[in-house]
Amino acid sequence: MIQFEPLISWTWAWLFAVAICVILCVQLFWILKKNLSSSRKAIRMALNFLFGLLLIAYIFQPTWTSNLPEEAILLYSSELPKDEIGFWKDSLKVKRTKQISKFQGDGNPVYLLGSDFSEQDLLGLWNKDIQWVTDSERGSITYLNWKGILRKGEMQVVKGRIESTDTLRLSLAQQGELLAETIIEANSGIFEFEFPAQVVGRNALDLMMNDSLLGRVNFFVQPSKPIQYKLQFAFPDAEIRTLTQYLINSGEQVNEQIAISKNAVIRSGNSEPDSLQFLIIDPAQLSKKSTLDAIDQGASVLVMNGNEVNNDVSAINKAFGTNFKVKRTSNEESRVIDEDLGGAPYEFESIIAQKLLFDNAFAVQQIGNAKVGLSLLESTFPIKLAGDSLRYQAIWQQILGAMLPQESGAVELNQPVFGGLQAEIQINEEESIADFIAIESDSVFLQPSLVNPFSRTGRFVSLDSGWVSLADSLEFYSYAAGEWPSLRATKLRADFLTMYSNKDTSSTINNSKEKISDWLWFGMFLLVLTLIWLEPKVLN
Repeated sequence: MIQFEPLISWTWAWLFAVAICVILCVQLFWILKKNLSSSRKAIRMALNFLFGLLLIAYIFQPTWTSNLPEEAILLYSSELPKDEIGFWKDSLKVKRTKQISKFQGDGNPVYLLGSDFSEQDLLGLWNKDIQWVTDSERGSITYLNWKGILRKGEMQVVKGRIESTDTLRLSLAQQGELLAETIIEANSGIFEFEFPAQVVGRNALDLMMNDSLLGRVNFFVQPSKPIQYKLQFAFPDAEIRTLTQYLINSGEQVNEQIAISKNAVIRSGNSEPDSLQFLIIDPAQLSKKSTLDAIDQGASVLVMNGNEVNNDVSAINKAFGTNFKVKRTSNEESRVIDEDLGGAPYEFESIIAQKLLFDNAFAVQQIGNAKVGLSLLESTFPIKLAGDSLRYQAIWQQILGAMLPQESGAVELNQPVFGGLQAEIQINEEESIADFIAIESDSVFLQPSLVNPFSRTGRFVSLDSGWVSLADSLEFYSYAAGEWPSLRATKLRADFLTMYSNKDTSSTINNSKEKISDWLWFGMFLLVLTLIWLEPKVLN
């Protein structure tokens, strides 16, 4: 079926068509009045009629549907060099290339090369079969993720990937103080930093590659509420006393219960908590009702001070439904974790949904709303007694931060968030959650989760850059277009491909829209005008 797509608006197209028809009628009438033979009149009238019809057809631009597949086209962004475009053209065996700003909709499938595409450019490809060609620049970040909002003491995890064929030193620093550092081997690229969030309020960290600044890692830390700890052990020792004192000095609420004999129990600290949040035990407490109740309440349970690793792991898996697995690393009585820290000669096997720390000597797994952790570390109190309080604090911040119990009203927001692009926020609240949350002067609707009745998610687009207020007391950072450009391009690409991943392009591939090419129009006009010019000279 033939359709029309005029070069100009339909109103002007019809006005031009009427004007051409009037001029053509006058011209035909003038030819009829001339003193010419009938054959010359017929030829001249036919040529003029053909020229008028061709002109009208060019204005209205007829199109039709073809069942033949369209020819593939490579669209590239403006910043790419010609040699790179030529390389991918040959590699993909594509005959046609065009800058995306000049794309008129002809060609399918479409190969996209580069990252500097606007949303308007991409929306013009809604009915195309899109293949995005990624060719990352060396030394550029291709993936980066971290928590945008945390509680004080919670572990911040920064994960990323950088393109490099050289060995790199990556580091995170806050106001000149080094927080974390790692060495990336050549052709590896994957890195991860983990550290406790300690500074309440706005945090701005510098991500450095060797001595060059890659960008800023911004996040917000809210004050944490005191956690209800309970330490329950079968016998007293220095490790328990030192840990109890550390928790009390940190402002936590601690209840201690130590059995010194079958019928004698020492209790100290605060009264038995109404709502237990964190239980620290030895393997002898696994079968007790209080331990199982803690799991049912969604508390975090840390098991430590074990002697028989294989038996302890089996007992924990049976009691809590976890799937911890360990393997022996040596025949020695212990192994070195760090220069001042040792552990049992075992390590945890890497399993999905488990987090491993301290050279695989500590593992934690989420069970429902609860967290279960198992430590194979030896005593840490000698570090404290040796006077290295900061080292002792760092060890336990990492352990307790990885098992921090979920707090009611917690807000989860992954970074980076870019201005003008969609982001997602999640609210976890055991009590009633409002249907909306305030972000700056806007309200974002929160959609209930289908699997968790205490969780809601909302999607929004930040229109501002910089620090943006959230709810009453929180903030998050919205990155401008010039910050993390490679990550912004990746985010834009991912959002676009997700949006159109379910769109059926098969009809477009098998039934493509065709139109007369500009070169064919030029040839037809040239032929008709040449015939009009030759007619009086040849037939005179």
